[in-house]
Amino acid sequence: AAQGGQSALPFPKRAKTQHTASLANAVGAALGMSGAGVPKPIEVVTPDPKRLKEARGDVVEELPTPERQQKQMKISVKASVNDALPVKASAVVDAADAAGAGKVPIDLLGDRKLWSGGRHGVYAWMDESLEDRSAARDARLAEAEEGLVAAMKARHPQAEDLVVGQIGMPSQAEVVIVGRIVCEGLEGRLNERSMLLEGSRGGGRNVRVQLNVACCPELVAFPGQLVAVLGRSGSATNTFHARDFVPGFRVAPPPPVVAPGCSRLLHTLVLAGPFCRRDDLDYSPLAGALDHAAQAAPQVVLMLGPFVDAANKGVVAGEPVLPGSKADDVCSIEEVYTQHVFPMLRQSLLRLRNASPSTEVLILPSLDEALCFHPMPQPPLDASLGPSLGELGSDMLRKMGAKLLPNPAHLNIEGLRLTVTSTDALSPVLRSGLVLRPEDRRIERALRVLLQQRTLFPVVPRDPANISENRAAALDFPGGELPDVLVFPSATGTASGQFVDGRLVVNPGSVCRPAALGTFAEIWLTPAPAAEAGAPADSGSLLRRARVDIKSFSE
Repeated sequence: AAQGGQSALPFPKRAKTQHTASLANAVGAALGMSGAGVPKPIEVVTPDPKRLKEARGDVVEELPTPERQQKQMKISVKASVNDALPVKASAVVDAADAAGAGKVPIDLLGDRKLWSGGRHGVYAWMDESLEDRSAARDARLAEAEEGLVAAMKARHPQAEDLVVGQIGMPSQAEVVIVGRIVCEGLEGRLNERSMLLEGSRGGGRNVRVQLNVACCPELVAFPGQLVAVLGRSGSATNTFHARDFVPGFRVAPPPPVVAPGCSRLLHTLVLAGPFCRRDDLDYSPLAGALDHAAQAAPQVVLMLGPFVDAANKGVVAGEPVLPGSKADDVCSIEEVYTQHVFPMLRQSLLRLRNASPSTEVLILPSLDEALCFHPMPQPPLDASLGPSLGELGSDMLRKMGAKLLPNPAHLNIEGLRLTVTSTDALSPVLRSGLVLRPEDRRIERALRVLLQQRTLFPVVPRDPANISENRAAALDFPGGELPDVLVFPSATGTASGQFVDGRLVVNPGSVCRPAALGTFAEIWLTPAPAAEAGAPADSGSLLRRARVDIKSFSE
């Protein structure tokens, strides 16, 4: 029965149209018009969606879907570092490369147990307790104490009698203490007046003291940073007055010749996701970049996720629509991978392999991947996406002919040590409340402090938050040895390459920004020079041998 004078069920579209036609005929008759004079209304029937027909068991006629033509992308150089360094514009594939024998040797560094496990290649992480996380951070601080004290003593070689003190213990003489920078307010930002120093459970008994850094000539500080300070305790022992501040481990100068075993031009192309704009699923920019790779024939192609961005509007709404489909033909997120992204990727990589069989393709997952819920360190993409896509998706990934790496990945490529991650490592340091004195060269000094901390993500509380504390050693540079090249996309600043203390840091940008086309990077390393009399002392350094081109897209 109707409630409130309204029908309980609306008219079906066809019934409503017939009802309107009857009403029109009645009005015409009242006006003395014949039924023939009244135009017949047009019946408008909205077809049921494909999925509804399938649910009713109707026979759905499958129409052939033509192959969608990708948009042609124009690629141009946006910025360069060391653009005067001569490199060949396109590689000539010789007989050895044509047979695939010219592949560069690539070794994955670090302990594989940190990012893998016995559950289909992934490890269990949701049962990590607060006590376990705290103990892991404390163990890292205790392990770092000796190296930080050595860094302070190296800064003051004339003071041979420097004494190592404990946080919270009174001392009339100057002492060196080691701890972690903590912000006094839980919700506030770090500044010089809100800076606390927290000790380890062993050396510092987990005590916190106020840190007065007014007398320190230079300062680089952020929450979670492991530091050494030189000074004296106050009379109440709850304040430590520092006169020198060491922001991390000592950064050793790079070797005279970087990658001495590199005997040929090493060309690397870096593509970082998202690979489509936020309001569509058009992967033409990625296809265009891989076509460019097929022409340039680099030795290495690095592809950093996300391949399906969790922030894509269609993904967020749960109603993604593939390009070329009708607006109401909604598919699942799993189908975006298996019916759209992976087939396109496989075709593009096949063209790349045909053009340059020696090119190695390396793929890293991302924290922003739509169906990848694993924290860092992330297992390779086939294991990370396996629970969501099943064996079909994992099998499609393995058949692409690419090497699937964890995130982050520490690599040795023909003697060149390279650390790469798909996660922004710069922005967390800058937004944590970075305190600088003097306040200049903010980005450069934030990059340098990553090298001094010997890890990619030192901020505590963790940023990004989804990090497995028990396996955070995978984020550290293996063996404490700094990489020659550090690669990660960052939303801070512009895509660029920058030399910091003899190391090269590359921000390739992302192939697509939320509403615009983005950038990617190409890196060249010239062969190691032969030892010659009269050659410059730095002829083997990255500053003399590395070139970075940032390239942009246009339609």
